[in-house]
Amino acid sequence: MELIGAVESLWRYPVKSMRGEQLQEAFVGFSGVYGDRLYAFRNSAAPKGFPYLTGRELETMLLYQPRYRNPERMTKPGNLAEAEAIAPGLTPIYAGSADIALDVETPLGDRLAIGDPKLIDLLRAGIREARLTISRKGNPCSRHDSEIAFRTSGAQSAGASALSLALTS
Repeated sequence: MELIGAVESLWRYPVKSMRGEQLQEAFVGFSGVYGDRLYAFRNSAAPKGFPYLTGRELETMLLYQPRYRNPERMTKPGNLAEAEAIAPGLTPIYAGSADIALDVETPLGDRLAIGDPKLIDLLRAGIREARLTISRKGNPCSRHDSEIAFRTSGAQSAGASALSLALTS
């Protein structure tokens, strides 16, 4: 196999504009990195074309650290093998609510569930006259042409549509 590049590090950001997590492995499909920006906070005061609260409006968001409660279930879709057995490039479904549950560590060290009203209150305290709601990315349902599995081992993933890239040290 010809080396076309090297991946220095892999990162996923479970909540838009909050801190990310470094990964050793990431599944990338039609909708992007699995579990990336799965949650976002909608801001009623934001422009209609981009209704999300970001670090531009609230820099302290960057100090919050989200963590999936079941990180081992968020490396790739649970039905990936079944989807690939049906047809190459078939879009697997996202995990269920229990698997995608996450907690957010606040700058003061408290751990709050993503849907905890206290978390929304903490974020809302930093902005004026806005209503915040949590938004979750829907399940991608459309067909896609390729999926890429990044693995630190450099071992090629099963399936014709997979590509492996090794992390450099």
